[in-house]
Amino acid sequence: MGVNINFGKNKKLLEQCQTLKEYAIYVKKVRTYAKSMKVEEAVDRAVTECINEGILREFLLQNRKEAVEMSIFEYDEEAVFEVVRKDEYEKGIQEGEKQFALLTERLLEAGRTQDLLRATQDQEYRKLLYKEYQIS
Repeated sequence: MGVNINFGKNKKLLEQCQTLKEYAIYVKKVRTYAKSMKVEEAVDRAVTECINEGILREFLLQNRKEAVEMSIFEYDEEAVFEVVRKDEYEKGIQEGEKQFALLTERLLEAGRTQDLLRATQDQEYRKLLYKEYQIS
């Protein structure tokens, strides 16, 4: 099980570990800026701001290049994952709609309108009908 260390979450943990708290602030800045500018610019701005505000200051001063590169990579990876997740979700919705359309067609052909009405409200019954009509 993971622990959510996003800024504003798990406040007790973040209060106990200053570095973790500062990292959460840094990540929040990157995400906020990335909504309105390129990821590279967002990361660079967040790093500069954090240094000026004393957030992860020593680490960022000593490792700025690596921190920027890693942040861009992580953000891009996160963005790619989100696109894939949304795409797979849409495919699932489309597949479910196809299955239900086929079930509807078969039930109407069989004159089973009451079963169709029940299937719209009762997920377990709908699953039984999918099985009965061998729809997967």
